[in-house]
Amino acid sequence: MAEVAGVVETGMLADLSRDLLKVAERIQIELEGVAFYTIKPEALAQVEVAEKAVDVLAQDLSRGEGELTEWHRVLTDYEAAWHRVIASLGARQN
Repeated sequence: MAEVAGVVETGMLADLSRDLLKVAERIQIELEGVAFYTIKPEALAQVEVAEKAVDVLAQDLSRGEGELTEWHRVLTDYEAAWHRVIASLGARQN
């Protein structure tokens, strides 16, 4: 990881932010037209766990800790959690 005296380079953080933004944009597109209240709390619980993993690793990476391969894995897990939520809603008309 690009690090100088324990501080992650700004460019690296910008790349991580872009990765997260791309995932968030894909999720938003998938959730278009879905009323949030129709999502079951237990389905959202899975998202919250995945989101927490993203938050924790983002903090670790900002301190120069953690691995980039892990970052991509937690983002994939986060997106997959949202896909499971969407699938739990059944067939939709977009």
